[in-house]
Amino acid sequence: MNRHTYRSSRPYKYKSFMDSELIHLLLFYILPFLAVNGVIFFLVTTKPRYELVIGNTNDYRTTEITFSIKSFMPLKEVTIKMDSEPVDLVKAGKRTYRATIDHNGSLEIYMMNFNGMALLDYEYIDILDNELPVIEDYVFEDGILSFTITDTQSGVDFSSISAVTSSGESILPLSLERTSGRVSFPMDANDRLTVIAKDMCGNEFQTTFSLDPQADTEDGLLGEEGESSSESL
Repeated sequence: MNRHTYRSSRPYKYKSFMDSELIHLLLFYILPFLAVNGVIFFLVTTKPRYELVIGNTNDYRTTEITFSIKSFMPLKEVTIKMDSEPVDLVKAGKRTYRATIDHNGSLEIYMMNFNGMALLDYEYIDILDNELPVIEDYVFEDGILSFTITDTQSGVDFSSISAVTSSGESILPLSLERTSGRVSFPMDANDRLTVIAKDMCGNEFQTTFSLDPQADTEDGLLGEEGESSSESL
């Protein structure tokens, strides 16, 4: 009985010894090796991170951006440009900066960590009003010039709409429908009429209309739209 008990207990002790060696190898060699290499891989390959918040605008002229650095590693270089020009950033907190933007465009964000990993990203701002009002659907009939004026951002300043004849006389609209944007002016068929309009941001648009009998249009009205431009009818 004793010999049988002795022999049956040897495999158990041997297995226990092997389990102990395996645990020791796992705890003191394999796991530390994996952990250290995982940390090294993370430090070598991690890229910069940021958060950009584009604020609203009250006047359609300016907006404020808030740039926050979210990178775990120290940064070697950070640049923010708009239309190839550096943005003037002001420190607003720990790793947080602010800037005032006064026109629409693309923000170019470049960041590089000390590990050499870099990021190049683009953010777009399109909430500001840098565009002029648009005049379209113009027609001349029975001595009346009619057209539709629109502005997709801040809106048309209808109180600014006026016209000037070639002799320098300033006139106001005959009719003005704010809902549809339809405007009409009296116009001499032999004269030129310059229409002036602004949007709510003050962007001014001038268009000169004239009647050209040689024009390839039904009413002979030609037009050239744009700031300080001329249009033929």
